[in-house]
Amino acid sequence: CQISFIANTGQAVAKGADIQADVSLSGGLSLELAAGYTDARYTQDFRFSSVGLNPSPLVANGDSIEGASSETGGGQGTAPYTAALGVEYRFTAFAHESYVRADGEYEARAKWNTAGEDPNTSQFDAANFVLPGTTFVSMRGGAQFGAWSLAAFVDNLTNSHALTSYNTTINPLVPGVTRLQ
Repeated sequence: CQISFIANTGQAVAKGADIQADVSLSGGLSLELAAGYTDARYTQDFRFSSVGLNPSPLVANGDSIEGASSETGGGQGTAPYTAALGVEYRFTAFAHESYVRADGEYEARAKWNTAGEDPNTSQFDAANFVLPGTTFVSMRGGAQFGAWSLAAFVDNLTNSHALTSYNTTINPLVPGVTRLQ
């Protein structure tokens, strides 16, 4: 049984922008595009108390806000860039409304370290590391048969095996034991 603790840990600023476009081209072809930029970081060091045994801050100025976290650790810094592209083609095949579609998603490698990756904070864990960027591609196709739809899909079309999370808290008493997911 683990103990959870949630607190506001200092000042932070999140800035960013995103854009999305849906374009219908001639002949049943359509495109969807989305792109985003995020810069979410702490703007000052934070300590629970100015008096204490550990002079290191809990979070330091410039540390990334974790984009994905859990009670068991493994939180990663916010990805600065994301993009998604979808292409769909609708047509009639054998008198049935049909379609094929491909989608791709990209999430860049985190640009700034989290407090757990920052050696200047009390949360630093040398086993932490920044995950690489990820790309995920899927494809699907289908047809309409009256009130029924028949579709087939392939997720992870490029068979990527990107590491998307890890946990270093499986057994903190045994150095070097890390579970990768």
